Amino acid sequence: MRFFAALVLSLLLQGVGAQPLVIVVESYHPENSWDREYLSGLRSKLDGVAELDFISLDTKRLPTGEHREQADLAYREIQQKNPALVLLGDDAALALLGPRLARMNLPVVFLGINADPLRYFEGRLPATVTGVLERPLYLQNLTLIRELLGKNSRILVLLDPDRSSLILSEDIARLKPSAVTVHLASNYADWQAQVNNAAKNYDALLLGTYQALSGAQAEHIDAEKVMQWTFENSPVPIFGFWDFAIGRQAALGGMVLTGF
Repeated sequence: MRFFAALVLSLLLQGVGAQPLVIVVESYHPENSWDREYLSGLRSKLDGVAELDFISLDTKRLPTGEHREQADLAYREIQQKNPALVLLGDDAALALLGPRLARMNLPVVFLGINADPLRYFEGRLPATVTGVLERPLYLQNLTLIRELLGKNSRILVLLDPDRSSLILSEDIARLKPSAVTVHLASNYADWQAQVNNAAKNYDALLLGTYQALSGAQAEHIDAEKVMQWTFENSPVPIFGFWDFAIGRQAALGGMVLTGF
């Protein structure tokens, strides 16, 4: 975080006056646990240094078909306000806005990126774009679980159907860990079925993202409700990749990342 803050501050101080405008584009929404943490980290370093403005793409709760429209609205707002710097949080924001902002020659700093960022820029990062990658501790978590439950423990990595979940599943597949299954739940009912039946084939659940699940009527299911239900119904121990998944009525532990 110190490196990231120094990076942003150095960009802000290059040829701009006091209190430059910085627009932060969230892939998700301010109430999301990950967003809440990294926004707190940004404010802790940039309040009083820059004027912060926030745009939420809300891609965890809105249907995929509406994501492009959200990005178009954000792009038009950025054009109108002409900030000194744009911060893009997570892969959806970088994929949907990064190339367009690069063509504007706006300084862009990204964070929370799971994919190779070159994927979004046809193989070459523009000179005006830089940032920080997010790398969940896959092998460290598998090692921790097996230290606690036995070296032959079978592990189900359970994810929602979000863009970042697909990237995480690809990362784990490349590692080829033994006795590990990755499942992207298509909806909340599928998630519940995987949890209810976990003891038949697995010794532990390792939770990835669970904020983008929908119900029978395509309604968004609140992440806290998903975690509460999972805690109450899982027949096997639960672990997590991020600190917001750990708690008295949540996952029991993990080698975690923090958004702050």
